Amino acid sequence: MSDRTYEILFIADPNLGEPEVDALATLVQGYAEKEGGRIQKVEKWGKKRLAYPVGRHREGSYVLIVTEGGQNLVKEVERRLRVTDGVVRFLTVRVDEELRKAERRKARRTAEEEKRRGRMSDRTSPVVIDVVDLVRAELADLAPAAGAGAAGVGGRGRRAVARAGAAGRTRASATSFAGARSASSARTRSTTSITRT
Repeated sequence: MSDRTYEILFIADPNLGEPEVDALATLVQGYAEKEGGRIQKVEKWGKKRLAYPVGRHREGSYVLIVTEGGQNLVKEVERRLRVTDGVVRFLTVRVDEELRKAERRKARRTAEEEKRRGRMSDRTSPVVIDVVDLVRAELADLAPAAGAGAAGVGGRGRRAVARAGAAGRTRASATSFAGARSASSARTRSTTSITRT
């Protein structure tokens, strides 16, 4: 079975000075190495306030040790931390599974980004740009055919033709709507006059 990665976090007594906390960290490293563990890193976080009082302590010096080893390493280090003076609390967490999951997530995210970039480069390919240019050329050819007075300065002629066509359609539909509305109003008026008599 391969070695597992563990984080051992312990809180040292706040009354201990910096040299005593360093000596305590070295002692815990010795426990791990004696059981065949390999120390990856040691972080001293310094003195911090605790979330709640532990015994008579309201703060403590935090030390994180990341190590690789087997199950026996954790059992022995925890047994020794329980009886070591100067350790207020400790916590051991196996992190190798979480690291593997994080690496898989990162690889998946990278693959998705590459896939997305590939799709984006397809959108701006020369074929798509050529089609857009062809459509623009056809529109330019159609604009003069719409009327001699519609050609304006700076391409405004095409927009003017489109607006005039839309306005004509709008007026026609508004007229037909008004005719339908007046017919329905006439029916309503005649019904109202019948009911009053």
